[in-house]
Parts: sequence; structure tokens; C-alpha cells
Amino acid sequence: MMGRLSGKVALITGGGAGIGRACGLAFVREGAAVALLDVDAVMGETAAQELAAAGGQAHFYHCDVSSPEDVERAVGGAVNRFGALDVLVSNAGIGGRQLGDGPAHLCTLDAWEQVLRVNLRGTFLACKYALPALIGRGGGSIITLSSVLGLVGTQGLFDTHAYATSKAGIIGLTRAIAAHYARDKVRANVIAPGLIDTRMAGRAKADPAMLEEIGRWQPLGPLGDVRDVAAAAVFLASDESRFITGAVLPVDGGWTVQ
Repeated sequence: MMGRLSGKVALITGGGAGIGRACGLAFVREGAAVALLDVDAVMGETAAQELAAAGGQAHFYHCDVSSPEDVERAVGGAVNRFGALDVLVSNAGIGGRQLGDGPAHLCTLDAWEQVLRVNLRGTFLACKYALPALIGRGGGSIITLSSVLGLVGTQGLFDTHAYATSKAGIIGLTRAIAAHYARDKVRANVIAPGLIDTRMAGRAKADPAMLEEIGRWQPLGPLGDVRDVAAAAVFLASDESRFITGAVLPVDGGWTVQ
């Protein structure tokens, strides 16, 4: 272990797979104890076992991030187990296409409500219940996961407007938290990934023409790796970023620079 997060306790929502799992692995390798939260018990338990096998302290908590009772219980359990909380990575989220998300005039009400409920409400609840523990610790770091789609439109490529709205809302919430809680030495920053090689990228990966098009939007490559996002999260969780708050860090292969 390299020790950049030595002595820190981190809580990661959506920690069972994809970016959340990669963050967990990176965090334990840097010396953090990690609480993984996920709605999928099998994936969550498997990820926690993987972190433990990598030499880290890790524990899984079954949690639906849209449920205040679940989130409060999981945060409290993690604090009781590890004695403190220093870092929150609010990563849990869903795509809405399969629910009926799309351009505003086509997006179904069910898709709108469910995507906002998980992505934006879930981020709010994670922050709400983590903040007292972070303040009690004398400060800490909140890292939320947005998306390039929270920053820019795509003119037909990924026009899922409930998803885009949820990710833009995460940026607004995080910056408001950054301003308000700076007095408590709590930092809050956003990572905005481009298209990353996770389950959400399945549709694009199955369509060579779409991947080619994405390569024009994302010039460093049509697919980023989950480790690229995890590396940014380690930096924002560590004391190396102690004078950074309210920032939006795109990990997007150059998507938003164009």
C-alpha cells in the first residue's frame, strides 16, 4: 500500500461494481478502510471480499440510496464499525434509457421520477447523513459523481434528459455544499466522467459505429477505464487536494474541451 489515504475511513455508494468498486480497490491500496454500499447484495459482498483479499479493511452494507432509512443506517453502521468517517464517494446512480428516458418531449414521467430519485436524491441523502460525521471528524472530503452529460448536450448521441438533469443537479448540490461547509473544513468536489467502460457503456460497446462517433467526441479514446476515475477520486480524497473545493473535474478524454 502506498499510504496516501492511510488512517482515513471512506464510504462509497454504488461500491459493488464499476467505478465504485474501482474506487474501493484504489482506496484500500492507499491505506483507507472502506465501507461499500450497494443495492445489489451479491455484488456488494463480492466487492468487499475482493478489497479484503487485497489487504484492506472493508465491509459491505446493503443500501438503496433513495431510501433515507437505508442511508442513515448504513452511514451509522460504518461510523460505528470504523470509528469515524473522512471521505464520502457518492457514486451510486442509474441510467434511464431502459425506463423511458429520452429527449424532454419523449421522456416518460416514470423515468424522470426514478432517475432523479436515485441519482440526485440519492446523492443528497448520502451527503446529508455523512456530513455530521465528517464535521465531527474536524473535516473531510465529499466526492460526487456527475457526468459530462451534466455539463454539455450531445445533439442526438446521448439525449437522455432526466439523466442529464440529475447529473447537472449533482454539480449544483456539490458546489452549494462546498461553499457552506468550508467553515467546517469539509471539502466537496465533483468528478464528471465521460464514457467509461462499465455496464452503462454496454450499448455503445455493442455498436462499432457508435464507438467511432464517440471517439470524435472523446478524442483520447472512446472508452475510459474505471481506474482513471478512481485515480481522480484518490487525489480528491487525499490531503494533496486540501486546498481544492467546489471544483468539477472532468475525466472525459477531452470531451468537454471541444
